[in-house]
Amino acid sequence: MNKFIQYKSKIFFLDKTLRKNFSYLFILQIANYVIPLIIIPYLGNVLGAENFGKIVFAQAFVGYFLLFTDFGFNVSATKDIADCLGDKHKISEFFWNTFIAKGLLMFISLLFFVVILLFFDRFKEDKILFLISFINVFSSLLFPVWLFQGMEKMKLITIINTLPKILMIFFIFYFVKDASDYRIALLIQVLVNLSSAILSLFFVFFQKLVYLNTPTVKGVYNQIIKSSHIFLSSLSSNLYTTTNTVILGLVINNNAVGIYSAADKLVRAIVGLLSSITQVIFPRINIYYHESKQKCVNFIKKIIIIVAVISVILGLGIYSFSEFIMKIMFKNGDFTQSAAVLRYCSALPFFAVINGLIAVNIFITFGLKKELLKIVFMGCIFSLILIYPLVFFFKEIGPAICSTITEIFIMILFLKVIKTKNVFYEKK
Repeated sequence: MNKFIQYKSKIFFLDKTLRKNFSYLFILQIANYVIPLIIIPYLGNVLGAENFGKIVFAQAFVGYFLLFTDFGFNVSATKDIADCLGDKHKISEFFWNTFIAKGLLMFISLLFFVVILLFFDRFKEDKILFLISFINVFSSLLFPVWLFQGMEKMKLITIINTLPKILMIFFIFYFVKDASDYRIALLIQVLVNLSSAILSLFFVFFQKLVYLNTPTVKGVYNQIIKSSHIFLSSLSSNLYTTTNTVILGLVINNNAVGIYSAADKLVRAIVGLLSSITQVIFPRINIYYHESKQKCVNFIKKIIIIVAVISVILGLGIYSFSEFIMKIMFKNGDFTQSAAVLRYCSALPFFAVINGLIAVNIFITFGLKKELLKIVFMGCIFSLILIYPLVFFFKEIGPAICSTITEIFIMILFLKVIKTKNVFYEKK
């Protein structure tokens, strides 16, 4: 326990910049995950599992286009910006090339999205809901989170994200009154994201974080190529997370999606909060890596120990109090099965968060991008093989089992590569 306290003090209390950035990003993650958790029980109880499931299914489906538009820039562009701090001309060049690259990818996404809505009955049934959800893709284009993270300006991004989401709580409670208001509920959520995105661009230009710069075809192309390995890794990862929800909706129904998502969103909120550590230390990891590989390794080890301890404690709490948690959150009888789903998800925070730390801060920083892609791709295939039979036999519990087993499988592969490559080798 004394070592744990020492690790914590070394990491956070001796580095004021890192401590401030972590505090801001933690608040940001509260806005992204915890504030929605305030409205999820309300939406579940008012809309019922069926209509709540419709919203979640639409968001999960549009998540593919969101992923394609982001294309890994939140990692690659963050690294680019962090590597050229102090050179405003270079930062501006990266900004505009990345922005145009995302714009092109969003346009391609929109074309495919419209074709699917026009020709597939499953999506034509409630196309308005899917169109509303697609606004999030446009918001992603406008919000250069990678610029703020790379420049370590977490205070700005926190304010921009948090204030609109606080207002969202009041809008949801005021405008969503019965089950038929499920489209309004989704519209409020996506408009909040859009307002944050517009505010972010305002601050970028108002504070003159970048110059006006003409993007080049070569620069845009290079940004896409540079991010391709991260995108492929994210795509594979998404196929064993978001796809679980989509398969559940296609094979069973929206009601099952609602039951599963009631528990899954709670767990994902915990994962998101803990993963904020990964985001805030990534620029700093790159700085340490250029100073000393061993300093970088030691720092990562300490972070992993802290996160592992917290994750285990939270996992045990989730498993032990799953029924109590669900009863507190949902009075609607539609969600009685969500407690069982929550139990099966209890180990997920530990494996998912540690895997995220390893993937971003070890494999990308230490140049193990090919190995990362192979592992995540293998995890994707492993998950796709399991998901259909698990959903077919266990319904809403199936995706929870699949996610946990897949994360365990990926962690084993990660540790095997780390051992083989001697990443944590310390010279005497």
